Amino acid sequence: MLIRWATINDKTDWQTVAADVAEIFGAPDMPVSASFIEYMDSKISKYEALTAVDRMSGKCLGFIGFSRTNNRISWFGVLENERGRGIGSRLLKTALRQLEPTREITVTTFREDYQPGFSARTLYGKFGFVDKEQIEHDGQPRSLMSRPPSDEKRGGSFHYRYPEFIRASEQEHCPVCNNEPAPDDQDDIEVNDIVWVCGEYPGQGRLFGKIYIMPRVHTFHFEDMPTENAAAFMREVQRVGRALRKVTGAEKINYEMHANSGTHLHIHLFPRYLDDDFPSAPIDYRVSEPAPYESYDEYLCFVNRMKEELH
Repeated sequence: MLIRWATINDKTDWQTVAADVAEIFGAPDMPVSASFIEYMDSKISKYEALTAVDRMSGKCLGFIGFSRTNNRISWFGVLENERGRGIGSRLLKTALRQLEPTREITVTTFREDYQPGFSARTLYGKFGFVDKEQIEHDGQPRSLMSRPPSDEKRGGSFHYRYPEFIRASEQEHCPVCNNEPAPDDQDDIEVNDIVWVCGEYPGQGRLFGKIYIMPRVHTFHFEDMPTENAAAFMREVQRVGRALRKVTGAEKINYEMHANSGTHLHIHLFPRYLDDDFPSAPIDYRVSEPAPYESYDEYLCFVNRMKEELH
């Protein structure tokens, strides 16, 4: 099963799902109503609608719509004969990632005494929603459920703020290409016609000498990088990796090209040591404290030694 953004080509499938659940909603005309069609168009255009797709058949199994502005789930339906496969859970979990957890999240759903709505209410309950008040919605008795604010911490991954992420993927809006200041904990080790080589303090993974490299030419998807540019970039990665292993005394270098946060292509170089914190395991980049350097001066010494070695 694939969870992806709904597109304009999915509207007919969305209407099929809407027709399947229309009786439960008490809105038999919903799939063909002008307001619902307008709603679909709006949600699709704003990256506020998700669909679950069967990978083998390509069939859309369910849809969920939400509002970032109002921090709420606004439409949710799964084909009746496809329920029980975890489709609803995956759609709801993914939609909630796009909403703000530090604010109340709401959904208008069925009341407790409405048997056809029992499974929907149960699912919301599993995700922390509770009844807030009884209301009338489109002439129907409904319950407003809410999920209380939390202190959940999130990074800059597309899993959470997709519109901002996809906007930054365009060169005219790319922070790197527009020379926006780098974070205070990052330092240029080398800048040439092909790459930026950057150090960071205290360093992801608590690994002495952790750095990253970015191509000067804007690239979002590595597979779209022209072959000659990719070859030049990887030659630089190889050259820097050789210098990094020599300067740090690392046993090995992990080369990791992540793509879910920074939109300008970059590759992380993680030196691996006999005594690092991740034996027989991948690096947890979220761990950075305490710093692997005995002092900030030692970090600056590392940066200077890398500059000397690369030159």
